Amino acid sequence: MATTQNTFTGDGSNLGPFSFTFKWLESTDIKVTVAGVLKTAGTHYNLQSLNYATKTGGQVLFTAGNTPANGAAIVVYRQTDDTDLAATFYSGSAIRAQDLNNNFIQGLYVTQESSNNAASATSTANSALTASASATATANAATSTANSAVSTANSAVSTANSAVSTANSAVSTANAASASAASAVATANTANTNATAALNAAAEALAYVIVANVAAIPASPVNGDAVRVTDSTGIQSFTPLSGLPVGFTGDSGLTVEIYYSSSTSTWVWVRYYATDSDSRYLKTTGGTLTGQLKADDSTSTALPVYSFDGDVNTGLAHPGADELALVTGGTVRLTVDPSGAVNVPVSLSVGANAVLDAGDIGVSVQAYNANILTSSAIGSTVQAYDADTAKTDVAQTFTAAQRGAYVTLTDAATIATDLSLGNQFQVTLGGNRTLGAPTNVVAGQSGVIRVVQDGSGGRTLAFNSVFKFPGGTAPTLTTTANAVDLLAYHVESTTRIAVRFIGDVK
Repeated sequence: MATTQNTFTGDGSNLGPFSFTFKWLESTDIKVTVAGVLKTAGTHYNLQSLNYATKTGGQVLFTAGNTPANGAAIVVYRQTDDTDLAATFYSGSAIRAQDLNNNFIQGLYVTQESSNNAASATSTANSALTASASATATANAATSTANSAVSTANSAVSTANSAVSTANSAVSTANAASASAASAVATANTANTNATAALNAAAEALAYVIVANVAAIPASPVNGDAVRVTDSTGIQSFTPLSGLPVGFTGDSGLTVEIYYSSSTSTWVWVRYYATDSDSRYLKTTGGTLTGQLKADDSTSTALPVYSFDGDVNTGLAHPGADELALVTGGTVRLTVDPSGAVNVPVSLSVGANAVLDAGDIGVSVQAYNANILTSSAIGSTVQAYDADTAKTDVAQTFTAAQRGAYVTLTDAATIATDLSLGNQFQVTLGGNRTLGAPTNVVAGQSGVIRVVQDGSGGRTLAFNSVFKFPGGTAPTLTTTANAVDLLAYHVESTTRIAVRFIGDVK
């Protein structure tokens, strides 16, 4: 079979060239498809290295932007034009061997291509036939499986119907058992009621002798003696007595009935009841308690001991000895400890306003201090609110004079000055002195230091290096007795205090 095409596979980056080997008659008979799509010569690709002498083989080079995709099938094939003969002969014209050969080659190539196309079609048809046979076999197998599934489903439906029937029968039996149980419960309740009535009737049938208290119970009873003790205080310690309820404690408000049995040589408990039930028991409709109402000793705050019927996690809890807690939703909101201190474990608010808690002490509010003034001091110890009061962090416009008192410095060889005590200072020199470096120096402070000679005069004053003067020269004091000099100062920094000397102020 003659070769009429060559196939290649694209890799997404290779433009070619892709070499083909088949013979061709005209270059226009060479066709190219990529992934089954016919491409155009000169647009998508160009032909190169064509051997026009032998008209065999050549190369295909794809143009930029038309790179075959990765995995795309590239087919370079021959499709000889069979619309017209390659050469046409006319009457009286010359016949050339080349023209005859071209006509025969054209017929040969068309025949080869048709033969190859037919072979390819036959192969495709055979493949389709094989696939069809396989599909038919698969379908037959699927039909068989489906029939089997239908049979299984029918069997399952039958089994399910049987199970439903059995379940219905079980439900019926259970309903009957439930009815029988309900009847048994009713019968038991009736028996219990009858037994209680019989016990009460038997108790009433006994000829009780009323005694005032436990001490009055006969000491030498005979069989069948029955007594009604109207004040049962201490009966829990009385002997011999059988049938005493566990935990029962006699009381002046409780009446107890007992009888004596000679067969066991003991008094036998019958029953007890309140001498006056209206005064002893609280009615469900309410009433007034004259005694103490007690709860159990549970320390649970999730389920407080005093709660509500429909809200069991809200109420009053007892978290520990001598402690109370107010609980909502199982969370403690307020506690009172043994010392009487009230604590709020969570944030507290009044309406939309937050109430300060312990975490705010020392932050939003000052911690407790016994020296803090109370409201009673307003207007006497402290000034009442005044809109004209100046603030330290706000620009102020004063409409009255402001002044600071003189702070008197202690005369010493080195005079100490604490600038936190004021702005104006004064000292009377009793000898030759040095003005030492001040303490608590803060930039921006200014004021005056008044220096006075004593009655003798002649005193000198040296200065610490922190003091800076115009031209860098320290002044000389006026030495006349009782003379006054002023040192006007301004603090530039902790190591620089600018000073202007005003001498012999009279």
